[in-house]
Amino acid sequence: MKKTFNKALFLGAISLLSSNLLADETICYKNGLDLPSQIETSKLDGGICEGKLTLNDMKKSGWDILDIQVTTSQNKLSYSYYFYKNTNQALSNTPKTYANSLNYSKKEFSIKPIGAKVVNLKDNQSTIEVGNLTVGQSGIVVHIYDNDKRLIVANVKVISSTPTSSVVEYFSFDDLKQNAIPTTKRVVTNNDVIVLNYMYNQSLLIAPDYDSFQAVRSDFKQNNFIHSDIFGTKLKVNNQPFPTKEDIQKFAIEQNLGTIFFVLDSKVYILDTKTFAILDVYSFPVNIKEKQMPFYTRVEEIKGPLIDFSSIPFFSDKKDLGYDDYYKQILGLK
Repeated sequence: MKKTFNKALFLGAISLLSSNLLADETICYKNGLDLPSQIETSKLDGGICEGKLTLNDMKKSGWDILDIQVTTSQNKLSYSYYFYKNTNQALSNTPKTYANSLNYSKKEFSIKPIGAKVVNLKDNQSTIEVGNLTVGQSGIVVHIYDNDKRLIVANVKVISSTPTSSVVEYFSFDDLKQNAIPTTKRVVTNNDVIVLNYMYNQSLLIAPDYDSFQAVRSDFKQNNFIHSDIFGTKLKVNNQPFPTKEDIQKFAIEQNLGTIFFVLDSKVYILDTKTFAILDVYSFPVNIKEKQMPFYTRVEEIKGPLIDFSSIPFFSDKKDLGYDDYYKQILGLK
């Protein structure tokens, strides 16, 4: 009975959270204009604009333009704007009580979405005119059709970067797998829209105790952290007291979370969910009296499977590791 309740609690929480993690994005358009200057004062259709808001209204409300498409038909102009809600840009620019940036990648890490066009697509890669990115930064590729409709066709990740440009590679988008819903066969094509840092403000937090958990949430207010109880409940249902890298990554992807925060060894590591690349590191001198395994959660007694694997070296080794050493191993740190 208790296990059935836990499953119901977990599924209910997942459903509620998933409905709240939708990105603030919209597409507005205007067709049939005679002059380019008319777009500035014309009320846009589609999305949240609904024929009520102009381009300037959207900008004043904090919306950024990720992409613009302009087409001409019968001497009339049509505009389509892909908007994304503005967020705090550089994490290090916000005041913090505990965390201090260690300038890990020598670049200013930001959770703000970055837009670019797919051009010169070759061998599933292309170059974008955006420099100083971190290898492992990821995002999505969006195909826009019928003025204001959009379809995610692929994931994308940065594989190299210079001060002026970056090479990105495309890979399958399986984040929202659902057997009951048909999937698109569309692939990435030129003129599709790249959105890097997609959902970077939605995060999973792995911390050793309540105080460090709260301190990170306080310092990184621009991020929406799913509560660790949700992950803890899933581990309890699955009889998995020691989450693997794959467990953590799979859960974060299922929840549409863009980043994972790990508190260990007096530091905060920020990782990309899809690539597991370290994006930034902060010093975190918070006094932690007792470190909870597998992490801070109010879910109690996360027990292992009925069959005891402790005699197998791989599993017994995991039990012997403390919190810091366990997650260092998962992150590949020495």
